[in-house]
Amino acid sequence: MKNKKIAIIHDWLSVNGGAEIVLKHILSMFPEADIYTMVDILPEGEREWLEGHTIYTSVLQKNRWIAKKYQYFIPLMPYLIEQFDLGRYDVIISGSHAVAKGVITHPHQNHIAYIYSPMRYAWDLMYEHERLGIFGSGLMRFMMKRWLHKMRIWDFVSAQRPDILIADSSFIQKRIEKCWRREATVIYPPVEFDDCIYNECKEDYYITLSRLVGYKRIDLIIEAFNAMPEKKLIIIGDGNASHKLKEMANENIIFKGHLPKKEALAYVSRAKAFVFMAKEDFGIAPLEASACGTPVIAYGQGGASETIINGKTGLFVEEQTSIALQQAIKDFEILTIDSKECAKNAANFSIEIFKEKFQFYFNEKEKL
Repeated sequence: MKNKKIAIIHDWLSVNGGAEIVLKHILSMFPEADIYTMVDILPEGEREWLEGHTIYTSVLQKNRWIAKKYQYFIPLMPYLIEQFDLGRYDVIISGSHAVAKGVITHPHQNHIAYIYSPMRYAWDLMYEHERLGIFGSGLMRFMMKRWLHKMRIWDFVSAQRPDILIADSSFIQKRIEKCWRREATVIYPPVEFDDCIYNECKEDYYITLSRLVGYKRIDLIIEAFNAMPEKKLIIIGDGNASHKLKEMANENIIFKGHLPKKEALAYVSRAKAFVFMAKEDFGIAPLEASACGTPVIAYGQGGASETIINGKTGLFVEEQTSIALQQAIKDFEILTIDSKECAKNAANFSIEIFKEKFQFYFNEKEKL
């Protein structure tokens, strides 16, 4: 592998989120790799991990305003991703929740795709997005649904291009099989625990740490705690739903806004429990809470069902409703959960384990 040229395809570089953590650690395994992405607008102070890598972008990058508004140009991205000429590389690795997997490769190349999800908003999550009003109404709603119909077709077709698919959870493995009719191997993404502060001493409050956007279902958490005024909830994070969520919250709910990661996790480490009601593909925040020794009360669907051990490192909420969450909190308060068990379970999702599994799988497939 020393003499092979590797290209890594990433949807877009805009924030340091979960996909960027995966990219960072894949790059550490392939330090000579080049990066191809739709746009690169990652702030200067947050991109030191990209040093030493050549980054190629699409035509969207040429106009700074367009690059910053890249979300509006997602309908163009299936065409744009196909314009990257990767003929000089031996191996292609894509990390995709949108279009990266759709690059066109040559017969001499192996293409390994790490999949965060088939296009979430184009498949089953379309109905949830519609219920939450994300598609607007009237003509806008019609145009959005018509566009998503076309995106489903491209998403399926482009998913046949990679030679090998890796899913970031069993939940996504099943979604890949359902949407794309393809098999995938599961390798859980790496979770960075460096800023996690293990603490067995808990204070009398609950906590959630999240972007404040609709599908994270912070509204359900607020509704539950509004109905339990004797219980304190701390919400850390910011987002476009922030104002609306603050308006609906009672006095027992405290918003801290965006905090530096270490400061945010200090709050998490002292909390009685971490509350998580989203149906996520994987979910890093609950595992960070576990590493802090903090139990997790989570909606028992999606990635959380694979990372939390019900009754041992947390408790599942049976339905995605505020009433079900209230009952789960009552049940949680009569449980005894060992902080050491929480941290022990979180260790199964470390950077080292991810790199070991990815490298082994990569090497084995390259022998074929």
